[in-house]
Amino acid sequence: MGRFKDLAIQDQTPELRERSVRGRRSRNRGNAFERWIAEQLGGEAKRVGQYGGKADVESPWIAVQAKCGKSYPERIDGWLRSITVRGDQLRAVVLGDAPGAGVRRRTLIVLDFDDFIAWSGKGVDDDQVECQTRAATLATRDRPHAGRGEDDDRAAAPRRA
Repeated sequence: MGRFKDLAIQDQTPELRERSVRGRRSRNRGNAFERWIAEQLGGEAKRVGQYGGKADVESPWIAVQAKCGKSYPERIDGWLRSITVRGDQLRAVVLGDAPGAGVRRRTLIVLDFDDFIAWSGKGVDDDQVECQTRAATLATRDRPHAGRGEDDDRAAAPRRA
């Protein structure tokens, strides 16, 4: 099958090849965005989008679906930026619909990501990463069977399919 698949790819029209490249670029952009979000959330936040679930980034306190693309809600962003805040307040826009009698209203809250990270204190700075890396190295060095699966904490953790 490999040979025939290679021939099929070679026989593609330039339009089909360009579509394939665009799809790969979009996927790479999305993956990079997920990694960036996990890094910004810090702590135990991990990228899990590659496992096929609905959430792209998860931590014990939040599950995130990440979307990155050409279209950006400028109107909502304008509303958010127009709010004046005092002290340690967060700016937020709450969006809702008006479905009518007997139907539950749907609502969303929109926060600026940078403001949220600064407010929550979950952001990762370079000193924090260096300290975490150094601590992990020291902890590994102190454990006699580290990384071999015998006394390794990761060996007991369930793996995703």
